[in-house]
Parts: sequence; structure tokens; C-alpha cells
Amino acid sequence: MMTLSILALLVAVLLTVNSGWYFIRRAGKKARRQALYALLAFIISVAAAAGHPGGGPGPSGSLQSQPRSQAQAPVQAPAGTPLSRESQTNPSPRREEAGKLRVHFLDVGQGDAILVQLPGGQNILIDAGTNEAGPVVVQDLKQYAVAKLDYVIGTHPHEDHIGGLDQVINTFPVGKVYLPRVTNNTASYRELLLAIKNKGLKVTEARAGVSIPLGDGVQALFINPAKKNYDDLNDWSAVLRLTYGQTSFLFTGDAGSAAEEEMLASHQPLRADVLKVAHHGSRTATGTAFLKAVAPAYAVISVGKGNDYGHPHAQTLKRLQQAGVKVYRTDRDGTITAVSDGREVIMP
Repeated sequence: MMTLSILALLVAVLLTVNSGWYFIRRAGKKARRQALYALLAFIISVAAAAGHPGGGPGPSGSLQSQPRSQAQAPVQAPAGTPLSRESQTNPSPRREEAGKLRVHFLDVGQGDAILVQLPGGQNILIDAGTNEAGPVVVQDLKQYAVAKLDYVIGTHPHEDHIGGLDQVINTFPVGKVYLPRVTNNTASYRELLLAIKNKGLKVTEARAGVSIPLGDGVQALFINPAKKNYDDLNDWSAVLRLTYGQTSFLFTGDAGSAAEEEMLASHQPLRADVLKVAHHGSRTATGTAFLKAVAPAYAVISVGKGNDYGHPHAQTLKRLQQAGVKVYRTDRDGTITAVSDGREVIMP
């Protein structure tokens, strides 16, 4: 259009000059006709120039003139929030907030599954619920942006604790696996051992006095099992005390009264801000003396809604109430996340 405008203007100038020459010489009809043509050419050139003031680009250049402030900025999910399916396909920044430790008590029905996300980005998984809960745990871990499990702990070989671990191990890269030195002749336990073998991993024994090298100001120490034999498989539970700054957590698996008595006799520090109540709140766990030694501000019971065992037991709930402990339950609250900055623990 710019070229047409220039050509029309040149033609108008030439015709005007030519018509003026005719006016001077003859002042006839031909001169008047050329003057009319010159006027039309001038009008066309002015109209063409007005259509594109400033000589800017056509439609293809319109986006370049859009104000920068109208461009949409990328949106990031708040730290600690489960990722949507869309964000899983587009890697987002790591979710752990600087200096924060997060403990997710996953809702897996009647069973245990706990994800611990350290301030430096390491991930610990303690149990993975039943066989049926395995896919749920895998999905939950993906939503919490877990790319690798640095440490996997199977507290004891009951199906409601280790049933989903084989699916987790088959899905994620795993650094190290901790299990107590006890076996169970079940399909679930054999599948777990097979998954460990297929990944080329070795089992490290979880027993009292063994620490996990975490760094970042976080310490993790097993305080059970201490004996070489127990009558009840639950008492073999690997009990882990995790501390971060001035805060602490105690994860107890299904440890019963015999294990509690041993832990009390060992004089190991048991104090914890958050207690994962043993054995889904059964009557035979979380005794008065043990509860007094731990002195938690918060307790979490991982339990299935309407389960056949009557968990949590009324006596256990009464002991927690009398101790002034605020109780959270996965059957009522769903997945529960505790956050520590090293000075205090924030619960939902």
C-alpha cells in the first residue's frame, strides 16, 4: 500500500504539471480532463497514506505492538501443595520451601504410609499401606513431586504396612531400604523382597541405635527393635525418632506394649512434638507411661473409616485426651501434613 501511495502521488504531480502547461498554451478540454485526473490521483494517495499512519506493519506485526503488561505471566503452585495432573507433565520448581520439613500422613485407609520431605529435598517413605493402596501411594508421591525416594523404611512385614512398597519401589528410583531383621511368609513380603532384588538394592537392618545420615540439620535414629526376638510381630516395628532443630517426630509403626517398655528402659530420648500413634490406635499400644515420656502436642492416627478392628480404641483416645494431646485421624481428616521450620510444628 505504501508503494501505491507513492506512485499515485507522483502521477498526480506529473498530471498537474502537464495540465498547467496545457492551460497556459490552450486552456482546452484536454487540460481540464488532465486536471481532474490529477485531483483523483491526489485523493487516492492521501486515502492510502491515511489507512496506515506511521507506515507500521500489517496484521502480522500487530502482536509486537501489544503492551508487555498484557502478556500472561507463568503461575506457580504454592510450595507444599499437591501438583495438578497438568503440572506433573510440565516440571515445576521443587516444592519444598526453604528451611521447611514436611511430613505427610497419607490417607491409605486401614494402614500406614508416611512421606517425609526434608528441607534439602531428600524424601523418606515410611510404609506404603496395603497392596490395594499401592497405586494410591504412587499417585500421591507423584503429586508431591517426588522424583526419587532417598530412603524407604518398612516398619514390619504386615500387609497393611508393606503391601504397597513393591509397587513404589518398582516405580521410583530408591537410594536405600531399611527393614527389621524379621520375615513373614506372605505373598506381600515375598513381592517386596523381589522388588528390592530386581532394583539391585540391599536391605539395611533397622534396629535400635542405627541412624540415617540425612544432613540439613535433620537427625533420624531408630530406637526399636532392640531385642533379637519378640512374641508379637508388631513389636518388631522399626520406630524412628526424627528431629529438626527444636522439633521432633516419633514414628512408631505397630509397636505394642512390650516394645514400649523396652524403649522406656533404654533411656533413649522419646520426647516428640508429633506422635504417630502406634497400631492405628489399638488398645494395646500408646500406654500411659510411654505417652508421658513422649509428651506430644499432636498425635496422628492412621486408620480406615469403619474398619473391622474398632480402631482407634476408646481407651487409647481417652489417654490421649487426658494428656491434653490434639488428635488428628486420617479417616476423618484425610491426608494430614505437618510442617516444621525447626522452631515449631504447624498442623492443619
